[in-house]
Amino acid sequence: MILRSSVAHVRERLRDTRGFMLAEQLVSIIFIGLLCIAVAAGLGAAMSSYAKITLQTQADAMLSQAVEVVSNELVYALGVEDGSTKFTSATLHEQATLASGKENPGIWLKASSDSCLVPVENGLTPTLDNLEYNASTRTWTFGITINSGGKTLAGTTMTVKRIGS
Repeated sequence: MILRSSVAHVRERLRDTRGFMLAEQLVSIIFIGLLCIAVAAGLGAAMSSYAKITLQTQADAMLSQAVEVVSNELVYALGVEDGSTKFTSATLHEQATLASGKENPGIWLKASSDSCLVPVENGLTPTLDNLEYNASTRTWTFGITINSGGKTLAGTTMTVKRIGS
């Protein structure tokens, strides 16, 4: 008799719909916690991807600007000194050369007064490499790389024909 009443009591409690059992509440809390962890991990990954994409876009834009500025300076050079990379700048009307280095990061037009053509921005450092002039073809060849934290994000090698007099 006591066993029957206990079984009946357990059945009655299992069919009771007036509230939540402790196990149901624990499952709900665990589910919500796992959902929060998944959302936090997803947001972290999304923010990291966004930062990388933004940095790469800025590097590509800086590379485009650097190629345009350096190309314009070399294409319109008024004269080139034989056997060197010194030229008469069309913008300054004096002897100049293009340079970049660790002591002066960025790409510089070096003349009587130096001017930075492509400055360091947002942790991105433009570098001019392998500047050469071929007098027989009247072409300049140069390389430009955009670096951040020792890693190259963008780069190109260009050859442009000098049309200056």
